[in-house]
Amino acid sequence: MAEEDDDTKMKGVEQKNSLGSQQTPLDMSSEPKGGVNEKVFYREVIKSCWTHEPWLYFKIVVKSNEEMGDYIALHGLVPQNELPVHLRYKIPENEIWIRENVYADVERRRSILAHEYAELDLMISHAMSYKEAHEHAEFFEHLFYPE
Repeated sequence: MAEEDDDTKMKGVEQKNSLGSQQTPLDMSSEPKGGVNEKVFYREVIKSCWTHEPWLYFKIVVKSNEEMGDYIALHGLVPQNELPVHLRYKIPENEIWIRENVYADVERRRSILAHEYAELDLMISHAMSYKEAHEHAEFFEHLFYPE
C-alpha cells in the first residue's frame, strides 16, 4: 500500500513537471496571444525619448507669428508628421513653443499652457497618443478660456 502511495505521488509530480515545462511566461500572461499591449508599447517609447517628467520642467519659448504659422503652441512630443515641414526635428523635448500674440494675452497664455501641460501629462502618465491626449486636453484649455 505504501508503494502505491509513493507511485501515485511520483506520477502527480511528473504530470506537474511536464505541464510546467510546456508553459512559457508568455502563456501565463493575461495579454491576448499575438498582440502587443499598445499602452505599454507607447509608454516605453515615450520613456525612451523623454528624459524627465514634464511637470517638473519645461521651457516656454516665444516664437514669431510667421514662424509658428497656424499653430498656437507646439511641444517636443508632437509627432513629427503632425508638424509643418519647416518645424520638424527642431523642437527640443523640454520646450513648448508658443506664438507671440498668444503669449502676450495673459488669459489666453494660461489656457494654452494648461492645455499643453495636460497633453504632456496624458501622453506620459497614461500612454495616450498625441491625438487622443490633444482631445482630452482641450477640456482643460476651455476651463481657462471658454471662447
